Amino acid sequence: MIKLYDLLLEGDSLYQVKAQILIDSQINVTDVLNWIRAIRKVTIVHNETTPEMDQHNKRRNDGKELHKISVKYMSASPKEDLEFLKKTMMRSKEGDLNPKVPGLLNIKFKPETIITQKY
Repeated sequence: MIKLYDLLLEGDSLYQVKAQILIDSQINVTDVLNWIRAIRKVTIVHNETTPEMDQHNKRRNDGKELHKISVKYMSASPKEDLEFLKKTMMRSKEGDLNPKVPGLLNIKFKPETIITQKY
């Protein structure tokens, strides 16, 4: 008998990657992370911004903030899906049509940090 758990695990695996995001300082970082969580294939997003980065963000006067995050996502080809995720977050025609993360000015994934996660 086929179990639902086995079907869910059939094609994709869970991966984690680190990234840096540049956001509009008028938008709350938690709201930006919630929008990222709503993107297809993304399962979990953690804010890993250090206190030093927070202090630097407070001193900026250009209306932008820099944050470090980690993103867990489902994928059959993890490196290729990073480009899909970026295009979707930045609202490119090649990504999903509707999602764009409000307040997200740029995202830079670090492909060398991709690791496989356990369920």
